[in-house]
Amino acid sequence: MESYGFIGILKILGDFGILGLVIFLWWQDSRRFQTILDQYKKDMDEQRAMYQANVSLVKDYHSVASDLREVVILNTRNMQLMADEIRQNEYCPMLRVKKEKVLMEVTK
Repeated sequence: MESYGFIGILKILGDFGILGLVIFLWWQDSRRFQTILDQYKKDMDEQRAMYQANVSLVKDYHSVASDLREVVILNTRNMQLMADEIRQNEYCPMLRVKKEKVLMEVTK
């Protein structure tokens, strides 16, 4: 932004009068205000981009969390199956419980 010194302002005042000086100062202020608005727009665009990146992160995390939920369910089911197999003692031949069939005798 150009800055005008005291001599430049006096020259404008001498050439155009008070009204010219007011218009000049208004024009300078509106240019300064426009640069502020442009910077604000740029900052808001950056913030919008950050929010959109956060939304994509949340969506990705949601898909990972749902996959993780399925893994936890599968592991829980397999752990329960393993616990049942251990209780039934089917796999270790050294410790296998001898199961005997009990036949009901029919008495007449």
